[in-house]
Amino acid sequence: MKYPTQRHLPSIVNLNTFEVIARRLSVTAAADELGLTQSAVSRQLSDLESFVGVPLCRRTPTGLELTTDGANYLRRVRTLLDELESATIAASMGSMPGKILRMSVPTTFGTIWAMPRLCAFAAAHRHVQLDVATHTGPIAMRDSGLDAAIINCEGPEPGCVADLLHPVHSLPMAAPGLARAKPPLSGSQLAALPLLHQSTAPNAWPAYLRQLGASVEIPMPGPHYGLLTMALAAAEAGLGAALLPDYVAAPALEAGRLVRLHDKPFVSPRSYFLVTTQERTKAPIIEALRAWLLKAPAAA
Repeated sequence: MKYPTQRHLPSIVNLNTFEVIARRLSVTAAADELGLTQSAVSRQLSDLESFVGVPLCRRTPTGLELTTDGANYLRRVRTLLDELESATIAASMGSMPGKILRMSVPTTFGTIWAMPRLCAFAAAHRHVQLDVATHTGPIAMRDSGLDAAIINCEGPEPGCVADLLHPVHSLPMAAPGLARAKPPLSGSQLAALPLLHQSTAPNAWPAYLRQLGASVEIPMPGPHYGLLTMALAAAEAGLGAALLPDYVAAPALEAGRLVRLHDKPFVSPRSYFLVTTQERTKAPIIEALRAWLLKAPAAA
């Protein structure tokens, strides 16, 4: 197989064929999916194996299976193919300025708070295609290829503009009956309960309990959850007390599945911001999005 560039890179066509073969574990099925002959698919796999220098698949009495090298290679190749496809789509969308708005939102906040407002925005701006992805953790906005993102952070990175959408105020909550004492509970009473922690804010409980005058050590015991909705479900199941913001816990509180254990909130140093680059902030569609999301919640 020829080297397409000075880099030590195989053919993208062969990589894509390998991914289909690995997914279907059949040359015949891969050929059908790709619209190629079986011999062409086999040849592309053989070329790739020659290029990397190791067998990627082996034939067994029941069909194909990946070798150990093939399985390891597939994991990395599949991720790179997905990223390459996303980058290519994003570049193609760049030829349609003002018609496509690409943004990313945090999973829980995006689903519960942002999507109702974004859906209303899309309905009011039907000439714009709104593409929404999800993320966890921080985003390097300038390198993301996005037009805008809702990010839980303390402020924008250099070269970006941020609009405050929602500060994060969380309250200790639990299923009725978890705490034997009547709320409000003291810091020491809360510390004695089984506590449910958020993976992205592992020190929230210690910081909050210290605000209430309790003496605690880090790390504190208790399970950690990657999403607030997971902590919400665990709290409703009676597994412990969780620090939950209003936008997550309001329905459970109204239905009586949770109760507040104290009225003093834990104020996170990070808030939810709408972030975009300084260059993109001048685009009319970004101006419209910023104005829309900064409206009063009832209007959204």
